[in-house]
Amino acid sequence: MGEFVKVAKTSDIPAGTVKSFVVENEVIAIFNLNNNYYALKDQCSHMELPLSDGILEDDIIVCAYHGAEFDIKTGDVLCMPAVEPVESFEVKVEDEQIYVSID
Repeated sequence: MGEFVKVAKTSDIPAGTVKSFVVENEVIAIFNLNNNYYALKDQCSHMELPLSDGILEDDIIVCAYHGAEFDIKTGDVLCMPAVEPVESFEVKVEDEQIYVSID
């Protein structure tokens, strides 16, 4: 299990949005789905472009560049052209601070 690193305040990521953060040399997209937070590597597995530029539709992020879809809770691919999942990270919230587990 990795070390939890403080990334942002909950107020930094309004409900229904995604924001990108650099966390210990990783670029991570953090999603706020109904005040539940999820984190994925901010890189589409298809062409390595930022997922945080995409459109959040419930628990799915749609890549803005080629339309690949990923489950924000798991990183699993839901729609091509991507065929590989995106790395997901464990998230916890304490005292309105968002922490992400980094290996």
